[in-house]
Amino acid sequence: MIKQSKIHIFFLFSLGLMVFGQVGIALFQGNHPVTRLSQRLMATGGSAKAFGLVAPQGKHFSVENVKELDSVFKNWDFDLTKAKSEGKAPRLYLAKLPKDMTKQKKASNSTFIRVLLPHILQVNEKILSDRERLLDMQKRQRAGGHLRHTEKMWLKQLAAEYRCKSTKVEALLAHVDIVPPSLALSQGMIETGGGKSSAAINKNSTFGIMATKTKVAKFESLLANVKAYILNLNRHAAYKPFRDIRAKMRAQDQTLCPHKLAAGLRNYSIRKAAYIKDVQRVISRYDLTSYDHITLDQHMRVKP
Repeated sequence: MIKQSKIHIFFLFSLGLMVFGQVGIALFQGNHPVTRLSQRLMATGGSAKAFGLVAPQGKHFSVENVKELDSVFKNWDFDLTKAKSEGKAPRLYLAKLPKDMTKQKKASNSTFIRVLLPHILQVNEKILSDRERLLDMQKRQRAGGHLRHTEKMWLKQLAAEYRCKSTKVEALLAHVDIVPPSLALSQGMIETGGGKSSAAINKNSTFGIMATKTKVAKFESLLANVKAYILNLNRHAAYKPFRDIRAKMRAQDQTLCPHKLAAGLRNYSIRKAAYIKDVQRVISRYDLTSYDHITLDQHMRVKP
């Protein structure tokens, strides 16, 4: 009987804590409206590194051939025309390109774009959440506020990751920014012939990143390859002109123009100016800027 009473009391005590907690959350939300930064982070899944939030999960998958890949795209209703119209793309992350990509028609880049685009958007999404945090810090500092110790430590980590000599917010903002999907897709298409190169298929390397002067870098997945490519543009000294052009556009509140940004990639290839013209030409020929407004679907339904 005494044992049952103790259990009953414990149950009532636990229930009371739960009710108190819910009331506390409600009061906090009522007195502390969600900021624009919080809304943006909730919408984009946020930065797990910066805020401890978990981004919406996607589908990581592998296929044996292009037919199987097309079947996955069809199952998830991933059509490029629809994606451009609705501004949304599913979170589909292919681990590596199938071997028979080499048999695809040279005139068709649809499959390669659908493979690479979600990876580019995923990496950009993470960068944007970090950038939003930096902008929030900048706003507070300009208003006379001070950064917390944890924020200063995060700035140091970010500076190390991007090889930025300064931990000041203004300096980091030049590094922590996106690469327009149109620019990344154009470079990927040029470097791999639309996903048909040996490096793309056997090494998950779609951007011609070199491990040595004669050896192409190998990546564990296509996503790791995209992360390395964007990080390379954001931190390597050779691409400072690219970052300067981007920073100037941001300062003037302009939409990032891939054609202008491409001019900052002179050091990406030994072909220099000719390579830049090719990148710009591919962007225009395949209307790749039409993918720049697309974001990843935040409410992706799991299908069999």
